Amino acid sequence: MHFQRALSVLAAAFFALSLAAPAAAQNWPAQPLRLIVTEAAGSAPDLAARVIGERLSRALGQPVRVENRAGDDGVQAAASARPNGTTWLFAPASVLVIFPYTTDLLPYSPEDDFAGVAMVGSMPFVVVANPHLNVKSLNDLITLAHEAPGRLAYASPGLRTLPGILGEMLRRRANLNLMQVPYPGPQSVQDTVAGRTHIAVEGVAAVATAVQRGQLRALAVSSAKRLPELKDVPTFAESLPGFEFNSWYALVAPAGTPAAAIQRVSIETYRALFDPEVEPRLNLLGIYPEGTPGPAQVDAFFESERELWRKTVRELRMEPQ
Repeated sequence: MHFQRALSVLAAAFFALSLAAPAAAQNWPAQPLRLIVTEAAGSAPDLAARVIGERLSRALGQPVRVENRAGDDGVQAAASARPNGTTWLFAPASVLVIFPYTTDLLPYSPEDDFAGVAMVGSMPFVVVANPHLNVKSLNDLITLAHEAPGRLAYASPGLRTLPGILGEMLRRRANLNLMQVPYPGPQSVQDTVAGRTHIAVEGVAAVATAVQRGQLRALAVSSAKRLPELKDVPTFAESLPGFEFNSWYALVAPAGTPAAAIQRVSIETYRALFDPEVEPRLNLLGIYPEGTPGPAQVDAFFESERELWRKTVRELRMEPQ
């Protein structure tokens, strides 16, 4: 759905809700809001949340305070908050649709504890290679890996991470035999630049500078279409039809948050995302707004993603041990 049309639909829905809402809801927000981010200050998600929070603050007339609380602690804080429209969670796909199938005894329920508000955007990944490997495309890499099975070193952050899952899916889809080198931190990019590993899978923002400097060669992006910053880099699907794989971020609220507050934040979030000054800033962080409209559509998207990940986790044998 085109963004302007989606915005009109959302505005009409909010207007209808506001007519029936009690006076207390119409006075919302009467106090500052907090936006919980489950990743560290200075990370791409944190910076994106601050950009959006700044615009929400202007639109709603109240401060929006970004609160960094790592992992489950942040998710639980949002899930247990009073559902009065003052607490919101900036959440990745892993929290909302993946961890329930890969983690035993998860201390929150994405389905029961949260209501969808707005999709912030997708975070595609890119396969990069050291230039000395002398491959210029994903097809070149596949050919070389078949010619030298087990000899190409792949910097992997682990199967239970999104780049690791993408690497494993690529390995299976293309029938590749790669030597996986575990990397628990961001050192994988530096080591691929240095030639200690041959290839890596990372978010676009993590490798953009090295690609621009010619220190790494981008072979393929996991998005559905080519990215404006890497317009000469093909998608996975151009070599492996049907292969698309992205992370994403969404805004959610504690279950029970008033519908009028959710609709208003949804509308203002989409206005922020497609502001001509905001969208390029998010792109630099590797986040690409796509304009999925309306809280109900966001919840429906979550359900479709859960079904996808239920099957993927089973296929990759990633269930909790």
